[in-house]
Amino acid sequence: MNQDVLFQYERFNLLEFNTLHDFVEYIDTKIKETDLYRLRFKFTADVVKVKPYNGSVYITVSQETSDGKKTEMTVIVWRNLAPAVMKNLLGFGIKDWNQLEHKKWEFQGKLSFYPERAQFSFWADSIAPQGESDILSRRQKIKEQLKKEGLLVEVEHNLLELEPIRMIALITSRTAQGYFDFLSNLMVPDNYRPITHLYESSMQGASTSQEVIRAFDRITTFCKKYGVKYDVIVLIRGGGGPSDLMYFDDYELAKHIAKTNAYIPVLTGIGHEKDETIPDYVAWRRFPTPTAVAKEISNQIKTYLESVNRWYSEINQRMDSILNVFSSKVEQDNYKMLSDSMRADISKTEKSNVESASFLLKSFTLKNYETALSFDFLRTLSNNISSKYIDVKKGIDDTVEGISSSLNYSLKNNSQDVSNYDRIVNDFDRIQLSYAQMLDSEKEELSKMGGPASALLVGGTVVTKDGRFVRSKEEIDEKDVLKINFYDGGVIVRTVDDNDGQNNSI
Repeated sequence: MNQDVLFQYERFNLLEFNTLHDFVEYIDTKIKETDLYRLRFKFTADVVKVKPYNGSVYITVSQETSDGKKTEMTVIVWRNLAPAVMKNLLGFGIKDWNQLEHKKWEFQGKLSFYPERAQFSFWADSIAPQGESDILSRRQKIKEQLKKEGLLVEVEHNLLELEPIRMIALITSRTAQGYFDFLSNLMVPDNYRPITHLYESSMQGASTSQEVIRAFDRITTFCKKYGVKYDVIVLIRGGGGPSDLMYFDDYELAKHIAKTNAYIPVLTGIGHEKDETIPDYVAWRRFPTPTAVAKEISNQIKTYLESVNRWYSEINQRMDSILNVFSSKVEQDNYKMLSDSMRADISKTEKSNVESASFLLKSFTLKNYETALSFDFLRTLSNNISSKYIDVKKGIDDTVEGISSSLNYSLKNNSQDVSNYDRIVNDFDRIQLSYAQMLDSEKEELSKMGGPASALLVGGTVVTKDGRFVRSKEEIDEKDVLKINFYDGGVIVRTVDDNDGQNNSI
């Protein structure tokens, strides 16, 4: 509106308008600045006249005060809402709009202002009989029909019958207080907080039941399209009077909920503690309020978490107990005998190997002959034998120590030691045989390295002539002076002719 049109005289608080249109427009603007258009209203009045027109219904209501003053207003039910409102009225025996006349009714809806006529009207989305008796009677009839069809849930379920709740389909209005109550009371650790998808629906007025049914259909479509399955569907609405909640008393809605229960449990939390609606009778589990639903879901998740923690603790304790029992069994006589026997075998083998190696060393040092022979190769031979013995002994010691450590480790840590005893013994015999063969091989190598002196290993003698080994009798002439070397000493001899003159004899 042009500010030139408006003149304010502060002295008289006067607003002056050039035209009636400007005046009405100003009123409309001021009303829009308030909450009047956003608020819902409820009142009771007598219906004076009903006029259906072009699908909509115009209802004139009137009320007279105790002092004789009468107030009158037009209530409009627009054609998009008229079928839903009439459907609910059918439950109260109303089959025609004209049957509303001359009776008292409760109306709910929003206020509207027509600037062209400077007139208020009321857009109704709910018409209910004045008083609770008719509402209760209608609810009872629906309940009886559901009972005949076996759709009432007569078993009280517990959420612990379900898997831990991780996905929730929530049917309510985004602006409803019950929506915020539900979310604020869903108190579980963030890591385990269920995913909640809102399927928005009107929670008041004659279209409530149809919108809720469409929300169920959207849930079904979503699950089929994306291959997901909600753990529960939650239908909630905050408190209200009987006429506010009566739109949930719908037979088709009840059948829809009962059908859905077959694959997804439906939880309801509608109204206050004492309120009951038809969905409560067919829901998998009924709760008195949205807050109560959220708290019970939270308790279910917390109970499962506590169970998991308890099971984890019990498993740890059982594993510790099993390990302790096994450890104690390892120390028992049978296991100790096995360990001692293996250790004794290892020690015996080690001692035998050391004695054999010591004999080799003693045999090849030739302490009694080094001064007599004084050969460089004998000193080299002795050094080589000593070095070879050290290497062999170290290899045997390392191997025996490794076998011993490996067996000790297996005895302490392998729960299958007893059942694998034969395998261990066979492995040990194989290892022992392998090292016996290795020792024989080393003896043979040492014998080859020792040359003629190796005859001393088997009780033989070494014959020398002029400080050199005699390998054949062809190297001996008559009257040669020879030295015969034994393991523990030696003798000097001279050769002579035999009777036939062909052989030399000592």
